Amino acid sequence: MPIEIEAPDIAERPHAAVVAGRALSQAEPGHVSNRAARKRTGWIRQLHDCMPDAVLLLSDNHRISACNKTAISLFGYEEDELIGRTVDFLWHATSGIRLKGRWSDHGAVRAGEITAKGGDRFPATLTVIRQRRGRQVFTAAVFEDLRAERETLQQVRMLQNELARIARMNALGEMASTLAHELSQPLSSIAAYSQGCSKLVTADHGPEGETVREVLTEITEHALRGGNIVQHMLEFSRSNAGSRASAALHDLIRQAARFAFAGTRTRGIQPDLDLAAEQDIALVDRVQIMQVLTNLIRNALDATDRTEQPDIAIRTRTEGGRRIVIDVSDNGCGIPGDIEETLFRPFVTSKPHGLGLGLALSRRIVEAHGGRMSARGRPEGGAIFSFSLPLMETMSHGE
Repeated sequence: MPIEIEAPDIAERPHAAVVAGRALSQAEPGHVSNRAARKRTGWIRQLHDCMPDAVLLLSDNHRISACNKTAISLFGYEEDELIGRTVDFLWHATSGIRLKGRWSDHGAVRAGEITAKGGDRFPATLTVIRQRRGRQVFTAAVFEDLRAERETLQQVRMLQNELARIARMNALGEMASTLAHELSQPLSSIAAYSQGCSKLVTADHGPEGETVREVLTEITEHALRGGNIVQHMLEFSRSNAGSRASAALHDLIRQAARFAFAGTRTRGIQPDLDLAAEQDIALVDRVQIMQVLTNLIRNALDATDRTEQPDIAIRTRTEGGRRIVIDVSDNGCGIPGDIEETLFRPFVTSKPHGLGLGLALSRRIVEAHGGRMSARGRPEGGAIFSFSLPLMETMSHGE
């Protein structure tokens, strides 16, 4: 008699729950021959032992009666060390966190920690598989190791913090560059006009003329000093090359995609990666190029927010054997016509709450690496953002 699985996480992993449940139910006497029953039981046990999750079969008082090979490997105990002991010495539920159901419920899922034989503690989920036959209750506990997920989450958080820091610094640099550019002209004009006025009052040798000349000279000096400060700000914002090293761009693309798509599983979106470039090694600032990739991918996600079937693709190709070209395409809302010409300028955005700095910073980073960035619409709808970078072999020959 098969068991129906109610827990959504386990329903997606029938190899864990269904096999464990069937191992408990086995064949009813009188329905199949003893030989067939033994054969079926052996086959089920073989599947049970090959399962990737740890399974403990429990008695009515929660004592362990059997386990699979994964449980022995995960907990660090031999089978005879586990038999007869309660599950409490291995498992500690996280206080206040119950994902689904009570301990007595079939399909109950709990979050907690496993304590292995060596004392190591690591996160896991416990799912209860339960079946009642008359007065007998068959129970299995299925443990899923979450260490890999925790490490990935920690890496994503560290990357988020680093990218946020770099984004803030780049935003400040871009704003400083824009302000410096906008202020340099009026400051130069102030200095020029004050010098001109000073010449006009040169003929006035009276005390008032001398006072005016002193004031105009001071205005000129302050304007020139302000212009020098602005010029230094501009030069500083342009000279931030970062720390560059050789990197495999395909690896950076995979990392950026994983980071940008984190949290989108509920929307059912997965990136279409076609990394076909024969060469992908370039001299880059890893964090800055990750920022460019993440920004383009997130823009694609935003553009497809209202698309019924989002399609986001990342493709690479080599250009003349000297450059690698990276395309990020989507089937979203496309590029609005009113900003198509100014798309890469600072403070230009089609987003209600956007600052309009992301694409400007991305283009600046790419150009600082000796590359180019462009955007175009897709005939079937959506947009393609492309950028190129020189490959290491090209750069080593003097490009």
